[in-house]
Amino acid sequence: MYPRSYPSADYEEDHGVRVWRFRRPPGPIAALTSRYHLYKHISRWCQNGEVDIVEVPDWAGWAAGWPKLPVPVVARLNGSASYFAAEINGSVNNTTYWLERASMRRVDYWCSVSHYTAAKTRELFKLRNGPDAILYNPVEVQPSLTADRTSNQDVVFTGTLTEKKGVIPLFKAWRQVLAECNNAMLHIYGKDRPTIKGESMQQYLCSLLSSDELQHVVFHGHLDRNELFNVLRQARLAIFPSYAEAFALAPLEAMACGCPTIASRRGAGSELMRDGHDGLLVDPDNIDEISAAIIRLLQDEQVASGLGEAGRARIEQTFSIHKLRSQNEAFYRQCIEAYSQVAA
Repeated sequence: MYPRSYPSADYEEDHGVRVWRFRRPPGPIAALTSRYHLYKHISRWCQNGEVDIVEVPDWAGWAAGWPKLPVPVVARLNGSASYFAAEINGSVNNTTYWLERASMRRVDYWCSVSHYTAAKTRELFKLRNGPDAILYNPVEVQPSLTADRTSNQDVVFTGTLTEKKGVIPLFKAWRQVLAECNNAMLHIYGKDRPTIKGESMQQYLCSLLSSDELQHVVFHGHLDRNELFNVLRQARLAIFPSYAEAFALAPLEAMACGCPTIASRRGAGSELMRDGHDGLLVDPDNIDEISAAIIRLLQDEQVASGLGEAGRARIEQTFSIHKLRSQNEAFYRQCIEAYSQVAA
């Protein structure tokens, strides 16, 4: 569902994939009517035999209240609003929680992008069954490194500038990093967002450092994915001290580029990488641990190189699109077959 002002076409085809963009209708009950219209479209496709399976996200609870359909409805967990609120000890309104819980209880099968998110969601919504599969987020393995990482002291963060992503503790740790590595440069790639007080997060981050320390920080804003991969292929290291993720793509992409990567030990961090083997895990609340991890990779070329190579190998062996595509296809086939047997 998109706003009526959204600039893209209502329908297009992308390499054989048919894409519909439904517009939210006007009026005070738009949230309700848009859900009804979406269900009617999907129901018609199912009744006409145009689809074999329906997948919905856990976020927003789109399948809440749906009657049974001729095909299975599957939820894929990437983190609902209720899940992320619980992860940061926050809250969501009762309607959002009810819709997301009702949707998860309605679906016929569900999978998750991590064991951690599956367990937390099952507990949060008091689900009796599932998950039916754990399907990690896949990434493309990037071409081998051609540049010499040891020739720079570039530390890269990619992601939206929000508290959830751990940018505040990263900046607090940066002062300690500069005390040991005075040539280090912190490169921030991502869109600025307001803080909980409504001010610019970028401006707030700048207020945490002195004018001299800010000479070692560059805000680049949003960057095209291919350009970002080029940055990651050359950076000395990448860091993602997030407070809450389902299964973070940003550290996966850095590892896929062979970039030595520091990620958060919160959530599914230990499923993403093995600490000290193919990356480093840190607690986003531990400023000393964050700075120590960065300093270690800046000062020890052998450790950094080894982690970069091991991280890329882990992506190839565990999280590559080539490997996970077949697992996703097998899961869909299993759901379709199991549902047809129940219906019979």
